[in-house]
Formats: sequence, C-alpha cells, structure tokens
Amino acid sequence: MSRRNDSRSPTSQPHVYLLDYLMRMRQGMPMQLLLSMGEINTTRMVAFVDGYRSCLRANGLEDEEYGRFHEWLRDVKEEFPTDGWDAKFLRDCDGDHERAIRKFLDFVAEFVALRERERQGGR
Repeated sequence: MSRRNDSRSPTSQPHVYLLDYLMRMRQGMPMQLLLSMGEINTTRMVAFVDGYRSCLRANGLEDEEYGRFHEWLRDVKEEFPTDGWDAKFLRDCDGDHERAIRKFLDFVAEFVALRERERQGGR
C-alpha cells in the first residue's frame, strides 16, 4: 500500500480543467484519443468526460466552465438531446465514432473561442 501525503497545502502544479484537456485532445487527434481512452468510441468518450469531471470533484474542484459549455451546447446550439450528444452526433456522422467525437471537440473549440472573445470584451 502506498503512503499518502495528508498535507493540505496547495500543489504547485496548476489544475487542468476539462475543456483545456479536451482542446489538447482535439489538437492531437486521433492519437491523443487512443492514448487517453484506448479506443476511439463515443461511449468511451462520454465515460472519459464523466470520469474526468468526477476526479475533479473528488479533489475539491468545481469545473463551472464545463457546465457552461454543456448549457451552451444544449440551449444555444440545440445539440444536446435527452439521449446525449454521443448518440446524436453518432447518428449525424453515420455511425463514424471518430467524426462524432471530432464534432463534439469542434463544439468545445467554438465555445472556448467564444468565451475567450467575451473575456477580451468583444463579441
């Protein structure tokens, strides 16, 4: 069993929030998907996202920006039906998992760019 460090001091490493990591995945596709998930599959992508968010919460971090992305995808883009983005995008992409994940990551990139413009005062 490994020894656990119970120090409550903040770590020196910055936290990598989900949208930042997804942007890295997008830049390195498809290899980054394979390294992160083992297989290019929308079900695995959903599980990866859920697991990443769960890990952040378990470490006391709330990823509010991913929540905003989720709301934007649902309310503005109308691309988050009750059966989830993965099922919809897989249908939209004729069953091609890589294209469906690319579509999801392209929406991530669009949202990140939009938020960056908003932070800089532009629209």
